[in-house]
Amino acid sequence: MHHSDEEILHQLRLGEDSRWELKQVEFRGDRPSSPSRNDWADEIAAFANADGATVLCGVTDAGDVQGMTRRQMDEMDRLLVEVCTDAIKPAIRPVILRKELEGGKPFLLLEISQGHTRHDSPGGSFHRVGGSKRRMTSDERLRLAQQRGQARFPWFDKQAVRGTGFGTLDDTLCKQFLSAEGATNPKSALEKMGLLSRGENGAVQATVSGLLLCSRAPEEWPWDISRSRNGLPPSS
Repeated sequence: MHHSDEEILHQLRLGEDSRWELKQVEFRGDRPSSPSRNDWADEIAAFANADGATVLCGVTDAGDVQGMTRRQMDEMDRLLVEVCTDAIKPAIRPVILRKELEGGKPFLLLEISQGHTRHDSPGGSFHRVGGSKRRMTSDERLRLAQQRGQARFPWFDKQAVRGTGFGTLDDTLCKQFLSAEGATNPKSALEKMGLLSRGENGAVQATVSGLLLCSRAPEEWPWDISRSRNGLPPSS
């Protein structure tokens, strides 16, 4: 993404929407003190789970640029990098630019691309809807993970992985995808969602999606997962 000064000024007049966020920053000396690290993580992950966005850091909701010193920009840059790499899972690689509109005050422009998978933050799973972040429902989390998994690896996501079964999946991770009705027969519900697959002999196996979403240690099947990440189906 590249935004001209005219485009930024135009957005400052219009305010926030699905693709733009104006974020006021409070400092204690040179260090940013508000929003908190976790609040930043929730907001950034929400954008990555939607269509990406541009965040103007150091700008009030009214569109007024606060201004930052060189040292404050250094500290703000460091905080954003730490949040994106340490507090959000999987990590996000943002673009951070230092901007100053003609005759104006310095601020940071944070560019967040649409993620390739679902990104979770300390507060849970969020996405951007209009001008605010919203907590994702279990159906939305599953749908997003499947859609983005299919976009990256369209051949393998529903393929069964040998040596696995219903017991391979973690109960706690599975529950976030189950409705009250599905919880009464979780094996059947997970099959319908493509997280389990029944082979010709009737044996139930976890799919690649099932392992990636509902197993705490998918690396226990490194050969199959490594093959899938290279666009190949699991070994039979």
